Amino acid sequence: MKKKPYGNTGGLKANHLRRLQNIYRRTIPPRFLVTPELARELFNLSLEIRRQVGVLVDRKGRVEHVIVGNDRQIVIPDISNYRAYAGRLRGLRCIHTHLG
Repeated sequence: MKKKPYGNTGGLKANHLRRLQNIYRRTIPPRFLVTPELARELFNLSLEIRRQVGVLVDRKGRVEHVIVGNDRQIVIPDISNYRAYAGRLRGLRCIHTHLG
């Protein structure tokens, strides 16, 4: 099953939706917080659609969620299915753009 971008995707062009969906294919090497290529793609998409764009990345560097917000915020999807042990984090990092 293909993963779809989460959030405010209404009104986006097919090209933008395809590019957002392709972000799921990316992986980030463990030594990087974000790759320059991913940062550039998020930046360019955000400028083109005039909305904040974000990703949730797991500890292995896999993109688990692609999130589209509005011009002021993104809303993180429900992540309760990710295990969290007492005193531990869920193992997801949020990388997202800001406009202006």
